[in-house]
Amino acid sequence: MYPVQLIQLPLHPSSAWEPTGNIPLAPGIMAAAAGLPAECVFPESLVNTVGDQALFDELKYRNPQLLGVTLYLWNTHRSIHLLRRLKLWKPELLVVAGGPEVTPDNLPLLNESSIDLFVTGEGESLAGDVLSVERLRSILSTGRKLLGPVTSTDPPDHWPDPYRTGHLAVKPGGSVHIESQRGCASLCSYCAYRRTSPVPRIVPADKVLEKIRMLRNRGAEELVFLDPTFNSRADLPALLSGMKDLGLSCFAEVKGDLVRSSAITDAFAAAGFNTLEVGLQTMNMEVLHSIGRGGSPVSVLNGASLLAESGVTPVMDLILGLPGDSPKYIESAAEELVSRKIHDQVQTFCLSVLPGTELKASADSLGVKYSSTPPYTVTRSGSYTIRDLLLSREIISDILGYDADPPPRPVLTDTFPGMEIFVPEHGKVLAPPSVRHGVLRINTEDAWSNRNPIVDRVKARRETDPYCPLDVVLQSEQLFPLDLIEMLNELPEQECYTTEKAKLYGVPGLLRLSVIASPATDPVWLEECSKIALTVVRANSPVSLPGGEIGLLLQGSHDLSMLSALYTSAPHLVFFTQRELELLWNLDVLGLG
Repeated sequence: MYPVQLIQLPLHPSSAWEPTGNIPLAPGIMAAAAGLPAECVFPESLVNTVGDQALFDELKYRNPQLLGVTLYLWNTHRSIHLLRRLKLWKPELLVVAGGPEVTPDNLPLLNESSIDLFVTGEGESLAGDVLSVERLRSILSTGRKLLGPVTSTDPPDHWPDPYRTGHLAVKPGGSVHIESQRGCASLCSYCAYRRTSPVPRIVPADKVLEKIRMLRNRGAEELVFLDPTFNSRADLPALLSGMKDLGLSCFAEVKGDLVRSSAITDAFAAAGFNTLEVGLQTMNMEVLHSIGRGGSPVSVLNGASLLAESGVTPVMDLILGLPGDSPKYIESAAEELVSRKIHDQVQTFCLSVLPGTELKASADSLGVKYSSTPPYTVTRSGSYTIRDLLLSREIISDILGYDADPPPRPVLTDTFPGMEIFVPEHGKVLAPPSVRHGVLRINTEDAWSNRNPIVDRVKARRETDPYCPLDVVLQSEQLFPLDLIEMLNELPEQECYTTEKAKLYGVPGLLRLSVIASPATDPVWLEECSKIALTVVRANSPVSLPGGEIGLLLQGSHDLSMLSALYTSAPHLVFFTQRELELLWNLDVLGLG
């Protein structure tokens, strides 16, 4: 029995080959601050790989008295699904929740009965109370449901470091998350951070470097800085100088208008920053000032250009739907990025009206309407509807030369962890596996004749892991009516961050259908099938793509450098049966992961 368990569920990447990026830093920090043993942090190796049913079974086995959960907009629905099941199994289980989703104005969440206590703001100072069974019961006896918002004047190194205490382990060759500062002096109305942490609290460069060296010595090869504005610190040159030649790959978010010299961009490059995220948002300076961000779009672009000249790729952020803005300013931003040749990595978001933000509090007066559930996407901003914003997003994709939201890439390899091969003709059906990203490979002589067991099996998988992606890969020796694909596409999906984003951007949600066909398949059937499911044709050697959006599934070994040159116009339509080749294609050619 584990008396206390702390868990943080991951974001589902668009590709099964991409890492989730989910490092349980918050659970580790809270456990260390409360003086709990390392076993209280639910293992990263499990939380990022197993499905909903397996999570439930594992927590039942651990049988905690108290469960702490970190809530983000991308994991809230799935977390609540898990909590409700656990409460039905063990009504006396105590549940405490924190994280960015927990704000005093997020009333739908605060009314969730499966959570006993919410903590908003930085929770370390309360960790000893809210993560103690007896003290938590005492708090609940007063009738309190929400603690905070908790504000702090301490930098993050004031509290025990979970990497030093053993609550978090460094994977050799892996990635770690690091905070070198907390708090943000910016006034962006769409961000909740400043309302709870308005004063930057910065760890001195020498202490940050000491921690970085410790993490490197333990095997870390990638550092992800969680600082709201990494380059707002006065001792940035000293920090970057100390990171030089450590051989680490680093990532952070910076303000572009604070990047003003090639000396500092060269220092970023020497310190191992291959990419840096830069928020441009819009070319409309008046809007930038009205939302509290301030600055000059041209200054941001100049800073991003300096980064690129030093070999650091800027990841540029654009936001459609800011109050008072027009899509033409975002399209203009995309054109400017292309003209400056800094458009390789651009993220174009539709505005999210997040809980706890000034924007949410003033949305009505600003003419902003939005969805009440994650990801809280704007549905109207002034005279612009969500359809207007999505149309602009397509225009921006055309300007940039790539799709802002490509469909999720399915697993078509012969093997994959947790893959289930289902042959309906065999009759015998085993209990479905429970994995975070499921692959159900259906091999059949006649899919239409076996449509009922096929649909039943897909339903069983969705019931087992309703909040996890499932690739359904259908391979039938005989052609079948495409009504079967429609039947599967019509199966209901749970409302959550992933499915809401998918509906918004017109891509598959958690249920992702693919069809593998033979080279001799009727081209007309292939074309019709490709309109409702990803469709590929098997091939032993490189041949021309079938045309349209029909892909190619290459069997056996191949020279990827030759293939990347051959299929340069549509690399996303090339798939491999060998896992190693598919993984390398994702990483080196498609840039996924």
